[in-house]
Amino acid sequence: MTFIYVPIALLVFVVAWMLLRTLRLQKIPADSAPAEKPEVDKDKISRHLSEAIQVKTISKTVMTDEDRTVFLEMHSWIEKTYPLVAQKLERIPINHYSLLYKWQGSDAKLKPVLMNAHMDVVPVDEKTRNEWKTEPFGGEIRDGFVWGRGTLDMKSIMIGLLESAENLLESGYQPKRTIYLTFGHDEEISGFQGSLKIMDTLKSKSVQLAAVLDEGGMLTLGSVTDDDTPVALIGTTEKGYLSIRLSAEGKPGHSSRPPRQTAVGIVSRAIAMMDDNRMPATLEYVLPTLKKIGYLLPFSKQFALANAGILKRKLVKELEKLPETNALIRTTHAATIIEGGIKDNILPGSASATVNMRLLPGDTIESTMEHFREAINDPRVKMEIADEIHGWEASRLSSTEDSAYLTLELVVRQIFNNVPVAPFVFLAATDSRHYQPICNNIYKFSPYLIAPEDHSGVHGINERISQENLVRMVAFYQRLMHVWGDAEF
Repeated sequence: MTFIYVPIALLVFVVAWMLLRTLRLQKIPADSAPAEKPEVDKDKISRHLSEAIQVKTISKTVMTDEDRTVFLEMHSWIEKTYPLVAQKLERIPINHYSLLYKWQGSDAKLKPVLMNAHMDVVPVDEKTRNEWKTEPFGGEIRDGFVWGRGTLDMKSIMIGLLESAENLLESGYQPKRTIYLTFGHDEEISGFQGSLKIMDTLKSKSVQLAAVLDEGGMLTLGSVTDDDTPVALIGTTEKGYLSIRLSAEGKPGHSSRPPRQTAVGIVSRAIAMMDDNRMPATLEYVLPTLKKIGYLLPFSKQFALANAGILKRKLVKELEKLPETNALIRTTHAATIIEGGIKDNILPGSASATVNMRLLPGDTIESTMEHFREAINDPRVKMEIADEIHGWEASRLSSTEDSAYLTLELVVRQIFNNVPVAPFVFLAATDSRHYQPICNNIYKFSPYLIAPEDHSGVHGINERISQENLVRMVAFYQRLMHVWGDAEF
């Protein structure tokens, strides 16, 4: 009867092994040593952000010279508002409207670092004006917030960088390594005339960067944990971008004598086939995020996470429940535009749809299009890349073991009271991807904590940032400039 006990013993061993792996995730990281936080003038930075909001640096798909002139107004405002930056940093206009500032370091052997923001903002939909509580470009300071377009995305970060540099210059600080501050003028329309040109300029001078910091993840509440514990998410890669156009032809005629499917029906079926055949899920990029904060999760999730190799299907099913976490495990697609037909009783001669995709690292434009061609499997449907820029691939993955990342994580924990920090895949697009030819360590982090109800203000209505966030932002950038400026990595 001994053989009966063998599978039981094996089962006990496997369960014990899985539990041991789970217990490792429950280890709470030690607190970082506190750092002295600089004093920040809340009223001054709020006033400066308010003034910057009032300069309507709107980027549009089609820009005239008159539209771009407002960026020169922003340049003048920066020169006037930050006199030490203007006097002591080398200012290099790029492509007329973007700005590159060089803060020369004392040790030429150290590779420079670059901190980026963009000056441009998206327009305000005129149909929503009456839903705004303040004038969208008024920069009103009220109820502990600065209100207006760009307060979150991302003039606050531009002001935070400039304010921090001005404060450090006033204190007499001189970095060992060169620090670049860059401000693009067209990030909201893909950054090809701004940050890409800045990168080209640096590359032409044989500059290789030790690290880049741009906008990205922030301190979130409840997005990766089951409670309101704030977690700082640092983007170490970002998704690629692709829009495809599906189209089909039909024969116009009277709707009383229709074919089995019209052109609209053919395109609609193609979209449905895409929806039923999503890109496959992978846990490769989400596991480092979840394991870093595993101690914050309930036991059931810790168990699944610790044993993801065995329980992959269960974990994927759990992550698929929410759009935010589903987007971390696969290339996503969303049908966003559909066109066809001119009248309800006329058969359409043609129909088309635009489907936007965000590519997870590991998936390419070619492999994604091939996947959906096979899913649609209909010769009547033409598939082509929809946009003029032809999309772009996902960014390379930056190291979380490099000193640049480790010091960045340290500063986040020092300024934000030992908040948990985790790397993740940033879902949207940033200017930082343009710096890949001259930098391997590119990180995406926006140093503020906003309530869930304020997320909708980004590109939406009633965009605002708290004055408390502005104070922490300056403290963060000032500390990071000091640390990155002196660290030898």
